[in-house]
Amino acid sequence: MNLEQKPPIKSLIVRLSKGSLILPINLMAELVTGGELTPSEHPGVEGWLHWRNRQIPVVSLESLCMEEESGESDEGKCLILHTVSALPGLPFIALRVQGGLNTLDILPDTLRDDHSGNVQRCPYVARQVRASHLLCFIPDLPAIEAVVAEVLQLTAEQHEPATLDQD
Repeated sequence: MNLEQKPPIKSLIVRLSKGSLILPINLMAELVTGGELTPSEHPGVEGWLHWRNRQIPVVSLESLCMEEESGESDEGKCLILHTVSALPGLPFIALRVQGGLNTLDILPDTLRDDHSGNVQRCPYVARQVRASHLLCFIPDLPAIEAVVAEVLQLTAEQHEPATLDQD
């Protein structure tokens, strides 16, 4: 009897202002100091981070989930992630995180669904789980990226000069 064991998924656990997030490590591009962000008028996008000659949208999972915002918008770090959707013009997004990174090898039996305290389900959280006794959220990255792409489209439309049809 040979049951094939799936290889562990090397994952990151990062702290948000409320709770922790768990992500596959291969999505991480870089962890940078939050610093100055170009402000954004759109809910869910905290601002824009200048990184490697690009403007990266910084997403606050808490504000997307309608949790109150922490007042320290200049505190913490930004975790820059490769996007999982093939959306044009959106190769990266950044998440506002607190502190450093912890890594964890996740096997199928490592994660346990945890519905305690999950009164209001956020559409941008795929699962609420326990990993190594820590309550973590698995973000729904395609949903988050779709919101950011919508914001990018709105921003582009606002910056396009009005053109008149001339014959």
